Amino acid sequence: MTEKVDFGVGERGVALDSSPAFEGGGVPVTMENVVRAETAKYLSEETLKTGPNRFRHERDGIQLDAQTVIRSNFDQIYSYGVFDASAGLTVTVLDYEYLQLVQIFDENHVTLDVVYPGKTAHISPEDLTYGSHVYLFMRTQPPSYDEEGMLVMRQRQDSVVVQAESARPYSPDVKYDLESFNALRFDLLRRAVEEVAQPHLGFIERLEDINTPQYQMVNLAGWGGLPVRHAHYIPIDPRDERVLAGEPSSMTFTPPNLRYEEGGYWSLTVYSQDGWVVTDRFNTNSHRATPNADGTYTLTFNPEGGATNALDVAENWNGLLRCYLPASAEGILEFGEDLVTNHPIVPLNQ
Repeated sequence: MTEKVDFGVGERGVALDSSPAFEGGGVPVTMENVVRAETAKYLSEETLKTGPNRFRHERDGIQLDAQTVIRSNFDQIYSYGVFDASAGLTVTVLDYEYLQLVQIFDENHVTLDVVYPGKTAHISPEDLTYGSHVYLFMRTQPPSYDEEGMLVMRQRQDSVVVQAESARPYSPDVKYDLESFNALRFDLLRRAVEEVAQPHLGFIERLEDINTPQYQMVNLAGWGGLPVRHAHYIPIDPRDERVLAGEPSSMTFTPPNLRYEEGGYWSLTVYSQDGWVVTDRFNTNSHRATPNADGTYTLTFNPEGGATNALDVAENWNGLLRCYLPASAEGILEFGEDLVTNHPIVPLNQ
């Protein structure tokens, strides 16, 4: 049995005292710096795993028994890396007919750029709002999930070119107080569910767009998310007590207006109350789901017997509907509001 290596992040994302970013009696963590501390946690973890200026690729997708990023997406394959931007860097993604993107964000979780197929991005030190390193979060969609499709996906991961002019390993400039961080993080995760965090208000591209407490709740509950013009994340939070208890239920909706011809798609993943995958059938998307005759989609949760578009959910579950490449930010926000307001999840046995 392989011994588990300690990289400073514990079960369900809790920070450990072994993390280079934390210590007992360190800088107190408040609403002002909690997102920076959360990002320092993950930058430190990734640096311990891979060092500077290297991608770590998930070759077969996230393993259910090794989830570290809360509310992960399982229908794209992730790659992660911490890169030194102190002397500038360039990211190039080659042409691809499916969705692939490299999100570049700094320690404030401000997204500096998102690089799509056929594009190149240049990041200068002045672009960063804090620190000297950036996190590169690559998402690559396989053309299919058989071995042939996954082989193409792996080749795509390896084809992305990052040129950094410096290769200093990331080291946090402060050590955050472990106890105050974990306590505030736990509270923000609770609030994100109870107060229904709004991802489009939390995933930002400019510091002046910070909206408290949405910025804090969203980035703690969904760290690594994209700004709304690239993707919209719609929380699916059942309110009916029977639905929350896991009784058979369903929801029906019209598909969102996305740039499907450019690789856009929607997907729904269901999680435990704390934001982790704990069931077998936990995900579907616009590539796999079967539409109704009128073009709408009906998803069923814990159905009895055979059912189309069936997902398994735990007690007190929640979900996230991801909409990649919206036709417009305004349109996808309207879609999300309509979905939450007019398309609730209802028990199958009324």
